[in-house]
Amino acid sequence: MRDLQPSLKEWKALYDAAVAFKRERPWEWVSETEVFGVANPKTGEVGYCCIMGELGEMLAMAVYEGTEGLQGYLKIRKGQIKPGNPDALYVQKCLMLSFEGKKMLQEDELEIIDELGLVFRGRDAWPVFRSYKPGYFPWFLNRDEVLFMTVALNQAMVVFNRMKHDAELLHGSRKNLYLIRTLKKESGKAEWQDEWKTPAPMEENEKFFEEPVNEIRIQKLKKTLKPSTAVWEIDFFHTPTPIMQGERPVFPYAIMVMDHDTRFIFDMHLAVSSTYQKEFLGKFLDCLEQTAMIPLEILVRKNEAAKLLEPYTNRLSMKLSMVKKLRGIDHARREMEKHLK
Repeated sequence: MRDLQPSLKEWKALYDAAVAFKRERPWEWVSETEVFGVANPKTGEVGYCCIMGELGEMLAMAVYEGTEGLQGYLKIRKGQIKPGNPDALYVQKCLMLSFEGKKMLQEDELEIIDELGLVFRGRDAWPVFRSYKPGYFPWFLNRDEVLFMTVALNQAMVVFNRMKHDAELLHGSRKNLYLIRTLKKESGKAEWQDEWKTPAPMEENEKFFEEPVNEIRIQKLKKTLKPSTAVWEIDFFHTPTPIMQGERPVFPYAIMVMDHDTRFIFDMHLAVSSTYQKEFLGKFLDCLEQTAMIPLEILVRKNEAAKLLEPYTNRLSMKLSMVKKLRGIDHARREMEKHLK
């Protein structure tokens, strides 16, 4: 596991909170669509909490971290990312407690449970804690995450028990208003209080590869490439097989360039998050040189992809179109995932 590990006492507090959560069975009276927040006492960031288990398929509670985490959850809930869509894993930013079979735990976790003297029996009896971050493999909680998950579970039970007597507790006076549990210090005493707040503004996380357009390369392309009627699809997406990078496995990006009509793949390349934008643009230009053609149209579905390609498609008189689906690449992606799994 990671550095800065939680102490045994901190693990015990988390497991105690998880056991109390399961014993109360809040999914029997709380809907999966009910969401409230808990402010992290250390950072102030709000974790948005919701439970799973209403349908009896999975017993869990998720704490979606900040506005980015909340937006990922809402995309899934609103159907913008459909069930079974592999991208569901890559947009989640949350801490998760679920109750699983023993085989879902790693050796380190079993050792902690043994040291704490805890005993769990049954198919859905074992608490499993995981951290989900976009682009990263689900991983173990670090110390800060253990502390906050403990707080979130304890405050969740306060809210859930109040909902037994007040089913409208989480219904705000207007849209996008959430009940937030916040630790306040008044007269030297710290107490948890209710606040109603809208989510903080979304931080701009996308950092675009910024480099002056290579005008010399553009001129060479204009001299050597011939216009064509070809339509290309180009995209980047996370692959389902993680690689180790630093202390935590990551899902690398696959960059794919394909002929829309024939589904011939001109190139498929893996890149890490720190360089994928530069390599995405580079692979596009490489494919132009290798095919010696100027496609009639380039199809993309991400604003990020369009922004990266636009300076070059404009100069080379290519039509750049935003579409909802890339049928060829989607098919190739499904086949790749089937093979890798």
